[in-house]
Amino acid sequence: MEALKEKEDIFKSLEQSEQSSVDSITQRAQQEIISDLQKERIAWSRSRRKHRKKFDDKVFNLLRLQVVFLFALIFLQGFKPWGFSLDEWVFGLFVNGCLVYTYALIRYIASDLFNGNQKLE
Repeated sequence: MEALKEKEDIFKSLEQSEQSSVDSITQRAQQEIISDLQKERIAWSRSRRKHRKKFDDKVFNLLRLQVVFLFALIFLQGFKPWGFSLDEWVFGLFVNGCLVYTYALIRYIASDLFNGNQKLE
């Protein structure tokens, strides 16, 4: 009888050790998956940040060019060198069009910065 109890105890201890090793293996696998997902998310955030930096630089240069163009247009319209003259409606169209374009760009950038969904609302 004692030999039978000892064998049962041995089998129970083996089953428990197998169960604990399986649990530790699954825990390790879950931890590895979580760490891999975190690394992927960090890499995605870095690549998105680099892409947005390039986009922001291009938009900033575009706005600089627009300011220079508007300055030149206003200067030429005001002092009329070399006989330069635009009708009032054409001049207004250029200025108002540039202002609307600037407003749209700034609204898009601000909505992308402050809205987590990257949607214009």
